[in-house]
Amino acid sequence: TSCTECGRCQSQCPAWHTDKPLSPKLLIMAMRDHAMAKVVETENLVGENAPIALDVLWSCTSCGACVEECPVDIEHVDHIVNMRRFQVLVESEFPAELGGTFRNLEKSGNPWGANKQDRESWIAECDFPVRVVSGELPEEVEYLFWVGCAGAYEDRAKKTTKAVAELLHMAGVNFAVLGKRETCTGDSARRSGNEFLYQILSQENIETFKETFGNRGVKKVVVTCPHCFTTIGKDYAQSGYELQMLHHTQLLNTLVKEGKLKTSPHKADQKITFHDPCYLGRHNQIYAPPRELLEASGCDIEEMPRNQERSFCCGGGGGRMWMEEKIGTRINLNRVDEAIETGAQEVAVACPFCRIMVGDGMVARQSDVEVLDVAQVLLRNVKS
Repeated sequence: TSCTECGRCQSQCPAWHTDKPLSPKLLIMAMRDHAMAKVVETENLVGENAPIALDVLWSCTSCGACVEECPVDIEHVDHIVNMRRFQVLVESEFPAELGGTFRNLEKSGNPWGANKQDRESWIAECDFPVRVVSGELPEEVEYLFWVGCAGAYEDRAKKTTKAVAELLHMAGVNFAVLGKRETCTGDSARRSGNEFLYQILSQENIETFKETFGNRGVKKVVVTCPHCFTTIGKDYAQSGYELQMLHHTQLLNTLVKEGKLKTSPHKADQKITFHDPCYLGRHNQIYAPPRELLEASGCDIEEMPRNQERSFCCGGGGGRMWMEEKIGTRINLNRVDEAIETGAQEVAVACPFCRIMVGDGMVARQSDVEVLDVAQVLLRNVKS
């Protein structure tokens, strides 16, 4: 009821900008009017002939741009996720593609449905040792490296995983991975409204963390995925289990500043632009570390007009990674066009979902602009 109808949320919404039916402003107004109505024409808030259409509900990427802009601190995304929960768990009415994603998460512990035994396959591709811990984390191991589903299975994300592991090894950081003991954090399940499935996955991981860290005071976890970062760091804390989370750009930036990773002073040949992941930037206010790493790697950053707290979403968050984009224009193409217009030869990202969406967008635009993770840019420089 505090909505001032200013429209700032709508002006920044990636769904609205790509001709989807979602307007955060109109959604909040519809909820308010429905709640205040003396005579409610329909009991349902969402659905056919209801104030909020299903397509409105499922257009959200949970990027948080609306929340960031709102002058009266309305939490649009929380309302949308709550309504999705009702549609999934009570009405059993959700996009068909999500059915396959939910089954994959239930059976295989990852949204791709890949074999759980293959979670460690990336290690065989490394020419340096990677420690896999089966029980409690030894005292000398400082960081638990949470690889994540994308980092373990998706070919482009695996390059990031291997780059981060190699940089940590070069810096002399004592780290270990869980290997087959990992399962999905439940991010996609929760943002898509399947709270029941999220709770199952999160409790399984929390038990694994308890077994791994034991009575250790400071429990340090480094991740390459901002969605894992947010879910483990914030959502698991709601269940009473807190960890010290570090995104790989934060840890690598610290290692460079401490001199444990020596960067080459020569300038990079290509001009680069950086795409802020929503779940790293707006959701966690981490903007400086990836940019400082790129600068340390000799890069001249050509910022896109929409950057940092007003960055434009890649289109993969909020479970949208697993849904078809059938309405309007594609969000990732909107973002890719902006990146291409900077004249940069490379786009640096810091999220596996962003890497997939921006990379696919470049392919669709038949562009030769390369998409790579900040860690790969740093490794290239350190090795030069």
